[in-house]
Amino acid sequence: MIDSHDITSLVITVIGSGGLLGGIYALLKFRPEAGQLTVIAAQGALVVQTGVIETLRAEIARLRQELDELSKENDTLRARVRVLEDAQNIDK
Repeated sequence: MIDSHDITSLVITVIGSGGLLGGIYALLKFRPEAGQLTVIAAQGALVVQTGVIETLRAEIARLRQELDELSKENDTLRARVRVLEDAQNIDK
């Protein structure tokens, strides 16, 4: 006959095997998700890097424009200095 000790052993065995199988199932289930998390993180990093690259390109364009303006201003000032130096040499 089945006594209480046998029933307890049976329950513990069923729960234990479910726990072991559940653990294996969880391990197998979460592993692909871990890979998916890596892909999602990489995609997020790519979006951030793309944003940074676009910002840097805009900054480079702005600095090129500023450099061109400063170059023109420098050329104008050099021409004015030459005119003033020539005028000063004529007066001597």
